[in-house]
Amino acid sequence: MSKRILTISILILTSFFVSCSQDKSEQKSQQQAVVTAPKIEAIVKVEPFNAPESPVITEDQAKKYAKASAGLVELGVSWTDRIEKAQDNEKVQILNAYNVARDQLCARVGLAGIAEYNWITEVALKEEGNKAAFEAAGIKIQ
Repeated sequence: MSKRILTISILILTSFFVSCSQDKSEQKSQQQAVVTAPKIEAIVKVEPFNAPESPVITEDQAKKYAKASAGLVELGVSWTDRIEKAQDNEKVQILNAYNVARDQLCARVGLAGIAEYNWITEVALKEEGNKAAFEAAGIKIQ
């Protein structure tokens, strides 16, 4: 009986140490994955955007919005292949980089990042008083 208890105890201790060593190797591989992940750094400073009280925008803002719209379409086309071809563990990193690229594109044309672009899309486009500004920028509103 004591031999059985001793054998079972040894098996339990052995399985514990094996599982602990596997956990450590998994942690090391996860740490390496984090270390090798590409760093995403902004090249252009993106100004913080606070939505104005009035939904009316200027013709200049409408022109910047038109440029950003065209750029975002091109950006989406170029990143679609990367996202579709990426392995599952890379997709999150690629999507994060894509979001940074969208923010950077909007900042480069003069908007306060993707936040201002989204505000114009959701609020200013619906404002009847902005129709002339958008049409001057080449955007037809129906």
